[in-house]
Order: sequence, then structure tokens, then C-alpha cells
Amino acid sequence: MKQCPKCGKMLNDSMAFCTQCGTPLANAAAQPAPQPPQQPVWPASQPAQSAPRLAQQHYYAPANPVLNTVKQMATSPLFLAATAAQSGMVLFNIIASMAGTSGLLGTVGTYLSMILRLGGYSSREASGLLDGIGSLFTGASLGATLVGQCPAILIAVGLWLIYLAEAGKISTATKNTGFTLVKISTIISLAVSILGLVVAEILAIMITATAAKYDDSAIGGGIIIMLLLLVVMGLGILMNSKTLSTLGVMAKTAQTAQPSDKISTYVAVISFLNGIGAVIGMLGFGSVPSVLSSLCNAVVCICFAVFLFQYRDKMRALMAGRTAQTV
Repeated sequence: MKQCPKCGKMLNDSMAFCTQCGTPLANAAAQPAPQPPQQPVWPASQPAQSAPRLAQQHYYAPANPVLNTVKQMATSPLFLAATAAQSGMVLFNIIASMAGTSGLLGTVGTYLSMILRLGGYSSREASGLLDGIGSLFTGASLGATLVGQCPAILIAVGLWLIYLAEAGKISTATKNTGFTLVKISTIISLAVSILGLVVAEILAIMITATAAKYDDSAIGGGIIIMLLLLVVMGLGILMNSKTLSTLGVMAKTAQTAQPSDKISTYVAVISFLNGIGAVIGMLGFGSVPSVLSSLCNAVVCICFAVFLFQYRDKMRALMAGRTAQTV
């Protein structure tokens, strides 16, 4: 169909004239058929532009409150003070032991020198022999001191690993190594305490049996002594056992992020009392290294006791918060 340009009548495409007004239709511009819209052609040198992307939004999961609390506690000034004091106690114990060894060696050397001179040795020969004996004695004493301080050294290294790991200074995997070292030290102390109790009881029985041959009343006194040893040393064994259990609970919390308030009150109280005892021990006015060692020991014990009470309270608060959310 096409339209007459003059009168507007609709006509067939084959018509040459308008049937109404007679206008020739040969000069009427044929209306082009509608064409589909063409897609733009991009130049070959330019890559096709992708559709604009919406701004990406980043969502950050909130930090675990339990692990965050453990991190805060392990990097607190209280924990750092206990760690530094533990290291200082080890150092001053070694210095005090070596100072005592030096004094003992000097006294023994004086008598040995007199004996050697009486035996016909010259002063130079006696001096050379004493130097060799002194070096050997000093080396053996240092080795014995380090062996005796092994549990305290393990605790110091373990505490530093825990602190540095939680502070982000070293790999967090070393935190478990720190807990392991502290637990190994506690196990060693526990084994020594049990062995000491057994040896003390055996000696008490032997002494009582020997004394009973001369006086029957010695049996009662021996039994009292054995009971006192059992109580006193048993408390030490209980302390190490409870400490080991508490360390296990804290290590599990740090690994699983499950809060637990099963912290031994007995350990905290005894640790605080040990700190007070160390302060009183400083009044003995011993050598400077001994006094400084007692001071560091007091700081360690008191800080550890306060740390345990604070840790237990924070864990209880987290557990109460979780319970409130589930209700």
C-alpha cells in the first residue's frame, strides 16, 4: 500500500494514478522498508569494551572474640613482665651459682696450694696445677648449673615464643611450640617432685628404723616426719599437676577458639603465696645476684597469679555472652 501525496488516499502499490484526484504516482517517493538496527562495528585495533562493572564491595568477617581475647592477654604488659622476669631469674641464678662456685674454688684452692707445697711442688707448679683443676671444676659447675636451670630455661623460651607469636613478630605456629615447652618443663618439675618425695620417704624410713634400735619412741617421731614430708611435698606435686592441667586448657582454647574457665584457683593462690615468700626471702640480704633472682621470681609468681585470675574472668564473660546469644 502507498498513499497519494495530494489527497492522502491509500492505494495499491501497482496503481500509477490516484483514483480519487488523478494525481500521477510515478514521482511519489517510495517509502523504504524498515531496516533492522545495525550493530556498531569496532575497529580491529580496539578491543571491544566490556560492560561497566559495579563497584566491588568487600565484606570482612568479625574477628573471633575468643582468639582476640587470648591475643590481648598474651601480649599484655602483665604477660610481658612475667616473661622478662622469668628470663632475668634464670640469668641471675646462673650468675649467683657461678659466684658461689668461685668463692668455694678460692677456699679449696688455698688448702690445695698448701698441700702441694708440702708435697714438694714449687709455687709455679702448684699454680699451674690449681689453674687446671679450677678450669675443670668451673666447667663442671657451669654444666651442672645449666642442667639444674633447664626447666626454668624451657619456661622462659616457651613464654617468649607465645608472646612473639601473638604479637605477630614470628609465625603463629610457634605458639603451640611455646605451650609445649612450658608443659615439658612442668612435667619435668612434676617428675622431680615425685622422685624427691619417694627418696625423702625412703630416707625417713631408714633413719626411723635405725633410731628405733636405740629408742622405741623414735618410731612415732619418724611417722610424724614422714607425714609432714608427704603433706609438704604432696602440695608441690599437686601444684605441678594442676599447672599442667591449666596449661592444657589454655592451649586448647588458643587452638580451637572454644572458651573454658577451668583455670585452677589453687595454682593461682599458691603462685601468689610463692611470690610473697620470694619477697620475704629477699630480706635475707644475700649476694646481689641472689637478691635479684628472688625479685624476679616474685614478679613471675605474682604476675602469673594475677594473669590466671584475669584470664578466668574473661573466659567466663565470653561463655556468658555465648549462652545469652543461644537463649
